[in-house]
Amino acid sequence: MTYIKDVQAPKAYSGAPRLTIVVPAQMNPPKNAAKQISQNPDYSLGSLKGSLLFANLPDEEIAHFQNAARPHTYKKDKILYLQAEPAVNFYMICSGWIKLFHTLPEGEEVIVDMLTTGHIVGESAIFDHGCYTSSAQVVSAVHLLSIPLKVLKERINLGTKLAFNMLTSMSQHHRRHYGAIALNALQNAPQRIGCFFLSLCPEDKTKAAVFHLPYDKALVAKTLGMNNATFSRALNILRQKTDIRIEGDRVEIDQVLRLVKFVYGDLSVKYLPATM
Repeated sequence: MTYIKDVQAPKAYSGAPRLTIVVPAQMNPPKNAAKQISQNPDYSLGSLKGSLLFANLPDEEIAHFQNAARPHTYKKDKILYLQAEPAVNFYMICSGWIKLFHTLPEGEEVIVDMLTTGHIVGESAIFDHGCYTSSAQVVSAVHLLSIPLKVLKERINLGTKLAFNMLTSMSQHHRRHYGAIALNALQNAPQRIGCFFLSLCPEDKTKAAVFHLPYDKALVAKTLGMNNATFSRALNILRQKTDIRIEGDRVEIDQVLRLVKFVYGDLSVKYLPATM
Protein backbone atom coordinates (compact mmCIF):
# COMPACT_ATOMS: atom_id res chain seq x y z
CA MET A 1 0.00 0.00 0.00
CA THR A 2 1.57 3.29 -1.06
CA TYR A 3 0.72 6.74 0.15
CA ILE A 4 2.83 9.88 0.21
CA LYS A 5 4.73 9.47 3.45
CA ASP A 6 6.61 12.06 5.53
CA VAL A 7 4.43 14.91 4.36
CA GLN A 8 6.26 17.49 6.49
CA ALA A 9 8.89 19.49 4.67
CA PRO A 10 12.33 18.06 5.47
CA LYS A 11 15.51 19.99 5.93
CA ALA A 12 17.02 21.22 2.68
CA TYR A 13 20.67 21.18 1.68
CA SER A 14 21.51 24.38 -0.15
CA GLY A 15 23.97 24.62 -2.98
CA ALA A 16 26.63 22.08 -3.85
CA PRO A 17 28.13 20.84 -0.58
CA ARG A 18 31.90 20.80 -0.20
CA LEU A 19 33.47 17.95 1.71
CA THR A 20 37.00 18.46 3.02
CA ILE A 21 38.33 15.48 4.92
CA VAL A 22 41.84 14.56 6.06
CA VAL A 23 42.52 11.01 4.99
CA PRO A 24 43.04 8.99 8.18
CA ALA A 25 45.26 6.03 8.77
CA GLN A 26 43.73 2.75 7.67
CA MET A 27 41.43 1.35 10.37
CA ASN A 28 41.43 -2.39 10.94
CA PRO A 29 37.94 -3.88 10.68
CA PRO A 30 36.53 -5.24 13.97
CA LYS A 31 37.09 -8.94 14.47
CA ASN A 32 34.12 -11.25 14.00
CA ALA A 33 32.05 -8.38 12.61
CA ALA A 34 29.48 -10.61 10.96
CA LYS A 35 29.06 -12.59 14.19
CA GLN A 36 28.61 -9.41 16.24
CA ILE A 37 25.84 -8.14 13.98
CA SER A 38 24.08 -11.50 13.67
CA GLN A 39 23.99 -11.83 17.47
CA ASN A 40 22.89 -8.22 18.00
CA PRO A 41 20.85 -7.33 14.90
CA ASP A 42 19.08 -4.46 16.67
CA TYR A 43 22.00 -3.26 18.80
CA SER A 44 19.49 -3.17 21.66
CA LEU A 45 17.76 -0.05 20.34
CA GLY A 46 17.56 -0.16 16.57
CA SER A 47 18.91 -1.71 13.41
CA LEU A 48 21.66 0.19 11.66
CA LYS A 49 20.88 -1.86 8.59
CA GLY A 50 17.43 -0.31 8.49
CA SER A 51 18.86 3.09 7.61
CA LEU A 52 19.41 4.22 4.04
CA LEU A 53 22.89 5.42 5.00
CA PHE A 54 23.95 1.87 5.87
CA ALA A 55 21.91 0.05 3.23
CA ASN A 56 23.70 -2.82 1.47
CA LEU A 57 26.96 -2.26 3.34
CA PRO A 58 28.90 -5.39 4.32
CA ASP A 59 28.68 -6.51 7.94
CA GLU A 60 32.33 -5.63 8.50
CA GLU A 61 31.65 -2.02 7.50
CA ILE A 62 28.52 -1.70 9.64
CA ALA A 63 30.45 -3.12 12.60
CA HIS A 64 32.70 -0.02 12.61
CA PHE A 65 29.64 2.11 13.34
CA GLN A 66 28.08 -0.46 15.65
CA ASN A 67 31.19 -0.54 17.83
CA ALA A 68 31.32 3.26 18.02
CA ALA A 69 27.57 3.70 18.69
CA ARG A 70 26.23 4.55 22.12
CA PRO A 71 22.55 4.07 23.07
CA HIS A 72 20.59 6.91 24.67
CA THR A 73 17.04 7.43 25.90
CA TYR A 74 15.66 10.96 26.14
CA LYS A 75 12.34 12.35 27.31
CA LYS A 76 10.17 14.91 25.56
CA ASP A 77 11.60 18.45 25.22
CA LYS A 78 15.24 17.37 25.44
CA ILE A 79 17.41 19.54 23.16
CA LEU A 80 19.69 17.19 21.26
CA TYR A 81 21.78 19.94 19.67
CA LEU A 82 21.50 23.55 18.49
CA GLN A 83 21.95 25.09 15.05
CA ALA A 84 25.52 26.28 14.31
CA GLU A 85 26.83 24.37 17.34
CA PRO A 86 30.08 22.43 16.69
CA ALA A 87 29.04 18.88 15.80
CA VAL A 88 30.51 15.86 17.51
CA ASN A 89 27.96 13.11 16.89
CA PHE A 90 25.21 12.18 14.48
CA TYR A 91 22.22 10.16 15.59
CA MET A 92 20.05 7.30 14.39
CA ILE A 93 16.48 7.30 15.70
CA CYS A 94 15.43 3.84 16.89
CA SER A 95 12.02 4.92 18.20
CA GLY A 96 10.20 8.14 19.02
CA TRP A 97 10.16 11.51 17.23
CA ILE A 98 12.62 14.38 16.83
CA LYS A 99 11.85 17.88 15.59
CA LEU A 100 14.37 19.76 13.46
CA PHE A 101 13.95 23.52 13.54
CA HIS A 102 15.52 26.89 12.84
CA THR A 103 15.23 29.91 15.12
CA LEU A 104 14.84 33.22 13.28
CA PRO A 105 16.63 36.38 14.50
CA GLU A 106 13.29 37.61 15.88
CA GLY A 107 13.07 34.46 18.02
CA GLU A 108 10.38 32.72 15.98
CA GLU A 109 10.78 28.98 15.55
CA VAL A 110 10.41 27.44 12.08
CA ILE A 111 9.94 23.66 11.91
CA VAL A 112 12.13 22.11 9.24
CA ASP A 113 11.27 18.44 9.65
CA MET A 114 9.75 15.83 11.94
CA LEU A 115 11.65 12.55 11.90
CA THR A 116 11.09 9.13 13.44
CA THR A 117 12.36 5.55 13.45
CA GLY A 118 15.04 4.77 10.88
CA HIS A 119 15.96 8.38 10.16
CA ILE A 120 19.38 9.87 10.84
CA VAL A 121 19.94 13.41 12.10
CA GLY A 122 23.04 15.57 12.38
CA GLU A 123 25.01 13.83 9.64
CA SER A 124 24.92 16.86 7.32
CA ALA A 125 27.27 18.70 9.69
CA ILE A 126 30.21 17.20 7.83
CA PHE A 127 29.24 19.42 4.87
CA ASP A 128 28.87 22.63 6.87
CA HIS A 129 32.22 23.35 8.52
CA GLY A 130 31.53 20.80 11.22
CA CYS A 131 28.48 22.61 12.61
CA TYR A 132 24.89 21.42 12.89
CA THR A 133 22.65 22.85 10.15
CA SER A 134 19.53 22.98 12.35
CA SER A 135 18.48 22.47 15.95
CA ALA A 136 17.03 19.16 17.13
CA GLN A 137 14.55 18.59 19.96
CA VAL A 138 12.81 15.47 21.24
CA VAL A 139 9.02 15.73 20.84
CA SER A 140 8.16 12.23 22.08
CA ALA A 141 10.41 9.95 24.11
CA VAL A 142 13.19 8.59 21.91
CA HIS A 143 15.65 5.76 21.86
CA LEU A 144 18.58 6.58 19.62
CA LEU A 145 22.17 5.75 18.83
CA SER A 146 24.86 8.44 18.87
CA ILE A 147 27.83 7.85 16.57
CA PRO A 148 30.90 10.10 16.33
CA LEU A 149 30.98 12.10 13.09
CA LYS A 150 34.69 11.41 12.81
CA VAL A 151 33.85 7.73 12.21
CA LEU A 152 31.53 8.70 9.34
CA LYS A 153 34.22 10.93 7.80
CA GLU A 154 36.85 8.23 8.06
CA ARG A 155 34.68 5.52 6.55
CA ILE A 156 33.49 7.75 3.68
CA ASN A 157 37.12 8.25 2.68
CA LEU A 158 37.70 4.51 2.71
CA GLY A 159 34.64 3.35 0.76
CA THR A 160 32.71 4.72 -2.20
CA LYS A 161 29.54 2.79 -1.31
CA LEU A 162 29.07 4.76 1.92
CA ALA A 163 29.68 8.04 0.07
CA PHE A 164 27.06 7.02 -2.51
CA ASN A 165 24.59 6.16 0.27
CA MET A 166 25.18 9.60 1.78
CA LEU A 167 24.34 11.28 -1.53
CA THR A 168 21.30 9.03 -1.98
CA SER A 169 20.04 10.00 1.46
CA MET A 170 20.46 13.69 0.66
CA SER A 171 18.64 13.23 -2.64
CA GLN A 172 15.75 11.55 -0.83
CA HIS A 173 15.49 14.52 1.53
CA HIS A 174 15.29 16.83 -1.48
CA ARG A 175 12.56 14.76 -3.15
CA ARG A 176 10.47 14.69 0.03
CA HIS A 177 10.92 18.43 0.42
CA TYR A 178 9.93 19.40 -3.11
CA GLY A 179 7.15 16.81 -3.25
CA ALA A 180 5.62 18.16 -0.04
CA ILE A 181 5.81 21.75 -1.29
CA ALA A 182 4.13 20.84 -4.59
CA LEU A 183 1.37 18.82 -2.89
CA ASN A 184 0.68 21.41 -0.18
CA ALA A 185 0.23 24.08 -2.84
CA LEU A 186 -2.71 22.08 -4.21
CA GLN A 187 -4.33 21.16 -0.90
CA ASN A 188 -6.60 23.02 1.49
CA ALA A 189 -6.18 22.77 5.28
CA PRO A 190 -8.44 19.70 5.83
CA GLN A 191 -6.65 17.86 3.03
CA ARG A 192 -3.24 18.62 4.54
CA ILE A 193 -4.38 17.17 7.86
CA GLY A 194 -5.74 14.12 6.05
CA CYS A 195 -2.45 13.68 4.25
CA PHE A 196 -0.66 13.77 7.59
CA PHE A 197 -3.01 11.09 8.95
CA LEU A 198 -2.37 8.91 5.91
CA SER A 199 1.36 9.14 6.56
CA LEU A 200 0.71 7.57 9.99
CA CYS A 201 -1.49 4.72 8.72
CA PRO A 202 0.11 1.29 8.91
CA GLU A 203 1.03 0.31 5.39
CA ASP A 204 -0.83 -3.00 5.56
CA LYS A 205 -4.13 -1.26 6.32
CA THR A 206 -6.33 -0.90 3.22
CA LYS A 207 -9.82 -0.56 4.69
CA ALA A 208 -9.51 0.65 8.31
CA ALA A 209 -6.78 2.00 10.56
CA VAL A 210 -6.33 2.96 14.20
CA PHE A 211 -3.28 4.82 15.49
CA HIS A 212 -2.17 7.42 18.01
CA LEU A 213 -0.82 10.86 17.16
CA PRO A 214 2.94 10.85 17.75
CA TYR A 215 2.90 14.32 19.33
CA ASP A 216 0.36 16.88 20.55
CA LYS A 217 -2.14 18.57 18.23
CA ALA A 218 -0.60 22.03 18.69
CA LEU A 219 2.67 20.75 17.26
CA VAL A 220 0.84 18.93 14.45
CA ALA A 221 -0.82 22.24 13.54
CA LYS A 222 2.49 24.10 13.60
CA THR A 223 4.15 21.42 11.51
CA LEU A 224 1.39 21.79 8.89
CA GLY A 225 1.69 25.59 8.87
CA MET A 226 -1.58 26.34 10.68
CA ASN A 227 -2.51 28.19 13.82
CA ASN A 228 -4.58 26.34 16.41
CA ALA A 229 -7.90 27.91 15.37
CA THR A 230 -7.42 27.04 11.70
CA PHE A 231 -6.36 23.52 12.62
CA SER A 232 -9.45 23.01 14.79
CA ARG A 233 -11.82 24.20 12.04
CA ALA A 234 -10.08 22.11 9.39
CA LEU A 235 -10.18 19.04 11.63
CA ASN A 236 -13.94 19.40 12.09
CA ILE A 237 -14.40 19.60 8.31
CA LEU A 238 -12.25 16.49 7.89
CA ARG A 239 -14.41 14.64 10.42
CA GLN A 240 -17.56 15.58 8.54
CA LYS A 241 -16.21 14.65 5.12
CA THR A 242 -14.53 11.35 6.00
CA ASP A 243 -16.19 10.15 9.24
CA ILE A 244 -12.85 9.76 11.01
CA ARG A 245 -13.01 9.76 14.82
CA ILE A 246 -10.52 11.46 17.12
CA GLU A 247 -10.48 11.10 20.88
CA GLY A 248 -7.46 12.62 22.55
CA ASP A 249 -4.49 11.32 20.58
CA ARG A 250 -6.37 8.28 19.20
CA VAL A 251 -7.42 8.39 15.54
CA GLU A 252 -9.83 5.85 14.01
CA ILE A 253 -10.36 5.67 10.25
CA ASP A 254 -13.06 3.26 9.12
CA GLN A 255 -12.43 3.73 5.40
CA VAL A 256 -8.87 4.58 4.44
CA LEU A 257 -9.93 4.64 0.78
CA ARG A 258 -12.45 7.40 1.51
CA LEU A 259 -9.75 9.49 3.20
CA VAL A 260 -7.37 8.94 0.27
CA LYS A 261 -10.01 10.16 -2.19
CA PHE A 262 -10.75 13.22 -0.06
CA VAL A 263 -7.07 14.11 0.30
CA TYR A 264 -6.00 13.59 -3.31
CA GLY A 265 -9.22 14.15 -5.26
CA ASP A 266 -8.70 13.45 -8.96
CA LEU A 267 -5.13 12.39 -8.22
CA SER A 268 -6.28 9.54 -5.95
CA VAL A 269 -5.67 6.84 -8.57
CA LYS A 270 -1.97 7.71 -8.50
CA TYR A 271 -1.68 6.91 -4.79
CA LEU A 272 -4.04 3.96 -4.44
CA PRO A 273 -2.62 0.44 -4.20
CA ALA A 274 -3.54 -1.93 -7.00
CA THR A 275 -5.40 -4.19 -4.56
CA MET A 276 -7.95 -1.54 -3.53
